[in-house]
Amino acid sequence: MVKEVGRYRVDDPRTIQGRDDVSPCGWHLGSLRLRFALEALASVSGRVLVPGCGAGRYVRALHRERPDLWVVGGDLSRRAIREARERDPNGPYVVLDACRLPFRSGSFDAVVFLDVLEHVPDPARMIAECARVLRPGGVLHAFVPLEAQPATIYWWLRASQRWPILRWKRDHVGHIQHFSDLDIIRLLARIGFEIQFLRYSFHLVGQLHDLIDYWQRERVAGAPGWLPVPVVRLLTRLVFLVTWRLAAVEDLLCRRRTLAAGLHVTASKPKMLERARAGEAQVVGRAMP
Repeated sequence: MVKEVGRYRVDDPRTIQGRDDVSPCGWHLGSLRLRFALEALASVSGRVLVPGCGAGRYVRALHRERPDLWVVGGDLSRRAIREARERDPNGPYVVLDACRLPFRSGSFDAVVFLDVLEHVPDPARMIAECARVLRPGGVLHAFVPLEAQPATIYWWLRASQRWPILRWKRDHVGHIQHFSDLDIIRLLARIGFEIQFLRYSFHLVGQLHDLIDYWQRERVAGAPGWLPVPVVRLLTRLVFLVTWRLAAVEDLLCRRRTLAAGLHVTASKPKMLERARAGEAQVVGRAMP
């Protein structure tokens, strides 16, 4: 993950995510992501890694919903990890770079990351590291925003000067990658994962929610506009009372690819992947002069 881009700083307390608690029974997008992650982990036992955990929202939820699992949370932000430990003294948390995981190969039964890959300077390396630390047959589950998906609000506004949503997300939360669903599918396949399940979400209401959210962040940060900032904040809160929950209902009712700007993906590491890679390394070694 990047430590600094635009106005974003990884240890800035204003940008740290994961302070709130989330339940799979809630009616909002965070609950929906947790619910799908739990479904992906239904047959998993053992050790689970959650890179990019922030202040630990989903780690705490997994501890609560699946106490049989040994869940490890990690994040690049030292401040976020400090907050996670304060909220969850019994949970193991580690400061880490998702592109250089400090664990032995094959040491986890599952890896779960939600809203992380878009922050990473080398997504292929992060996915390769997830594959390395997974045991053969291990599960990878992720939620990835699709901010390069054709026909979404992000795609239509990609060159907008009036509503530069991609720049706003870079500056305020450190989004430096913009994916389509095909980008993610090809990336996982190239690393060697076998995709088990795809589910689309973050449709039109969710995208409108996002647009209003980052317009508000930009105004609060000092961008010009005719509405006073207190009015902007009030209007945003009123709109969010509807959009955050309505977006979750929308995603439960509509799981198709059309107009979706988010992808939940579950994949597995083939049991033969390590053996095949070892064979390739031996062949390359013999071929070298």
